[in-house]
Amino acid sequence: MKHSVILAALAALLIGGAAASAAETKSKPRVMSLNLCTDQILLQLVPPERITSVTYISRASSQSFLTAEAFGVPINYGTSEEVLRQNPDLVLAGDTSTPAVRALLKKVGMPLLEMPPADTFEEIRKNVRVIAAAVGEVDVGESLLAHMDIVLAELEATKPTQRIVVVGWDGAGNVPTADTLFNSILVAAGGENVANKLTRNVVYGQYRAFDLEQLVALRPDVLAYGSARADRLDLSTEQLKHPIVRKLYAGRQITYPGTLYSCGLPQSADAARDLRAGLLKIMASAPAR
Repeated sequence: MKHSVILAALAALLIGGAAASAAETKSKPRVMSLNLCTDQILLQLVPPERITSVTYISRASSQSFLTAEAFGVPINYGTSEEVLRQNPDLVLAGDTSTPAVRALLKKVGMPLLEMPPADTFEEIRKNVRVIAAAVGEVDVGESLLAHMDIVLAELEATKPTQRIVVVGWDGAGNVPTADTLFNSILVAAGGENVANKLTRNVVYGQYRAFDLEQLVALRPDVLAYGSARADRLDLSTEQLKHPIVRKLYAGRQITYPGTLYSCGLPQSADAARDLRAGLLKIMASAPAR
């Protein structure tokens, strides 16, 4: 009899807990994302059943870090018709993307959260916390950031004593400046951005002009370019094949995963850790100049 009472009590607790969990899930918003970077954060914060859709770009392995996760949810093409048809409780978007759609959603009173890009680790913290709070997953967001901060602390504590000057150059004629996610990841890795030595004005956005002559004159230690660029066959990669580049940077070139450098994510710290390992390997094995 006593055992029956205990089992009944346990069953009641389990049923009550499951009901409470279901009620909690039901009370949390169903979310739609119209921006690749908000896709990437949303996919880490919210279970698939609460995501009405993410952008189709999130399934492109050349642009998205969480491609596999994106295949587990529906996709959208950023149209207002899709938003109205899916009728999410909350829409996430970039603060410069799909302007016509964002304007319509504001007009009809659809809950909309517009997020700026994150080019620093502090901005990553802010964006993750804002989105996590909006979707009701604060604890998950803090867990992601805790991992990021542990990695960053380890990198800071083991910063290389040697100077490693890096150029984020793809041969197309421009390099990312100090106001970019590339620079934030590079600095965390313990490197220096050669773009910060340039005196020319920014050409467009957050990039400075950089050509073969400057590469030869400044002689950075390592030439870095995105993985998506490495296999590209177009005129913008021709200078990477130049005999001078091949001679100066034999064993001194490194490719980085462009998907982790296009959107500020907690995993950007992991990208910095991987970059650190790659840079140290090059500096230890590259031919002396």
